[in-house]
Amino acid sequence: MAMKVIVQVSDISNMTQSLKSIRNLLNEIPDLELEVVFHQSAITAVVKGNSFERDIEDLIKRGVIVAACRNSMRDRGIREEDLINGAVIVNAGVAEIVKKESEGWVYLKL
Repeated sequence: MAMKVIVQVSDISNMTQSLKSIRNLLNEIPDLELEVVFHQSAITAVVKGNSFERDIEDLIKRGVIVAACRNSMRDRGIREEDLINGAVIVNAGVAEIVKKESEGWVYLKL
């Protein structure tokens, strides 16, 4: 059974290091089931045209579930069509994390 990890990314100023840590995690545990929840200021990392777009697209290609928090999107005027293709929307990032933890997923905050 594959390990399941839910990652919380909330601060855009730490995005470069967060993405590096996510890639390291994927490289070390290749059969990992991974979901990364972007919320608060980090929600802008999943918007088309930002400087992290290629990195996010690469994660999606590697099978990572890239989840965008609808509440954070609403707070910043981000529409669904503004998101990078392949990103999914969850109503509340914090609720998604709590739900996954209750299902036995390992929690990691970056």
